Amino acid sequence: MTESSPLAGRCVGITADRRWRNQADLLENLGANVIHGPTMRTVDLSRDEALRQATQALIDRPPDFLVGTTGMGMTMWFEAAGEWNLGDPLRESLRHSRVVARGAKARSALRRLGFEVAWQAPSENMEEIVEFLTEQGIGSARVALQLFDPGGHPSTAALSARCRELVEVPVYRWLLPEDAGPAARLIEAMCAGEVDAVTFTSQPAVHHMFHIAESLGRSDELRAACNGSVLPVCVGPVCAEAAREEGISEPVWPDPPRLGAMIQLVTLQLAGGRDRRD
Repeated sequence: MTESSPLAGRCVGITADRRWRNQADLLENLGANVIHGPTMRTVDLSRDEALRQATQALIDRPPDFLVGTTGMGMTMWFEAAGEWNLGDPLRESLRHSRVVARGAKARSALRRLGFEVAWQAPSENMEEIVEFLTEQGIGSARVALQLFDPGGHPSTAALSARCRELVEVPVYRWLLPEDAGPAARLIEAMCAGEVDAVTFTSQPAVHHMFHIAESLGRSDELRAACNGSVLPVCVGPVCAEAAREEGISEPVWPDPPRLGAMIQLVTLQLAGGRDRRD
């Protein structure tokens, strides 16, 4: 890679566990040095009995509304239903439900699955969905929610309080990495001023990084780095919300919220030989 490459001499940290190699290839092709420190691991719950029971419950009693929150989650759910020979019954049970999507990826997945999406949240956040469904009058409605945060996002409780019955569909959950060493090394490099930018592709990736930093006694240093020498780049506004919750004052994200657009944003922000966060 030549010195004329857009990101020559720059270092970018990647916190993702899934598809991280895609990010790394794109960044390295632009001349960047990459430090991979996954701060989470995605656990597939598509073979979990709780998901099967939720699926059967929706087949037995179809919901009035279906909320799809992630493209991957919707796809995994129907793949699991197909393996249980419940795919067609599930589609039939949801045929008359009003379908709502949190964002573009969820909308695309729902369309591929054969559903017509009645509404999509403009800023891809759950607060908009809660507001929209409340306006629709869900006090007597049965709502199916594909969970994007099985740990308990505030919007889940808000929907449960507003509708007659909320059926939670748990497709996956996120845990800390089995080996936190790479994440710890990334955190140390960020605190030492050796990293120009760090990318986040999910809310748990942000929260887990600060959890790991806290265990190292370096959360304050990490927060200061993300508000100073390190450019925090999120894949979208929902992820950026988590960054702000952790005390990162100015996370940036692309529009549209896509991986390729995120890499373009990193390049735009760091290219040109400027000092970090200049």
